[in-house]
Amino acid sequence: MKTFGVFALSLLFLPPALLAQSAGPVPVRTALVQEQEVANRLEALGTARAWEFVSIRASETEQVTRIAFESGQKVKAGDLLVELNHAEELAELAGARASLERYQRDAERLQRLERDKLATREQLDAASTLVAETRARIAALEARIADRVIRAPFDGQLGLRNISLGTLVSPTTEIATLQDLARLKLDFTLPERQLPLIDGGMAIQARSQAHPGRVFPGEVMLVEARVDPQTRAFTVRAQLDNRDGLLKPGMLLTVEIISEQRQALTIPEAALVPLADTQSVYVLERGEAGQVARLRQVTLGRRFPGRVEVLSGLSADEQVVTRGTLHIRDGQAVVAESASGVGAL
Repeated sequence: MKTFGVFALSLLFLPPALLAQSAGPVPVRTALVQEQEVANRLEALGTARAWEFVSIRASETEQVTRIAFESGQKVKAGDLLVELNHAEELAELAGARASLERYQRDAERLQRLERDKLATREQLDAASTLVAETRARIAALEARIADRVIRAPFDGQLGLRNISLGTLVSPTTEIATLQDLARLKLDFTLPERQLPLIDGGMAIQARSQAHPGRVFPGEVMLVEARVDPQTRAFTVRAQLDNRDGLLKPGMLLTVEIISEQRQALTIPEAALVPLADTQSVYVLERGEAGQVARLRQVTLGRRFPGRVEVLSGLSADEQVVTRGTLHIRDGQAVVAESASGVGAL
């Protein structure tokens, strides 16, 4: 009994490495340190908006004499949409053009007479003034006629037609809507603490419940230059390519903002061994009698689901212990059961 007590007491004073070697190899599960592409990701909810939107309205109160579009039609910039009654303006324009021709002839005749001293300078100036006034009147009539011919201001898709032939429209009457849907604006808000993380040009991924499994890529256009004092949040505007027309203005989208894409070393979170304020891992090394686990301090970066970025302390393709860390110590002989890895984050 006394001999056994002396033996047990002597074990307490053995160096940890020697004590680890005195026991048999401990089976552990390992994983490779992998170099893979990672990125920082933020999530938000956003509302899709048309790239351009306008409510088509008349600038004058007049009767509709021609409709050149159908509901939902795609149009090009400058395409005719609606004509309002402008017969009176056309008649006045014809009269003004006839008067202009006569005034121009009078001015040319007076100019010749004035050179021959048969007409005064005042008569020539009066004739020239009539020409200028008539030209101004023609320009005003042409503008009035243009106001009664309504054209598409940009490429896009029209909404529902709200008028018929003969309708008396006014500036308050919405004839139709026009939207450019080839691209969409996506507005979303983020808390102010994330303001330093967002900048123009960052990649985003949008998802819609209407199209499960479909990812719509885009990029950040700009960040609003103020933070809302009520919500302590700021607005971000991104753009999405929508040439296939699957997304519609007003849809609620889930947004994932991707930043700082980079190659980094990652390991499973299960490999971490917290010691006070530091993090360490057990790394497999080749010993004289086989593999041993060495405790090594590491510096961590971003965390991802199930994995963590390692900034220093490890190299690619080293093996770290992910299962069995509670049963080993620094220098412990181990037997690796298997190694595993994952794809890109």
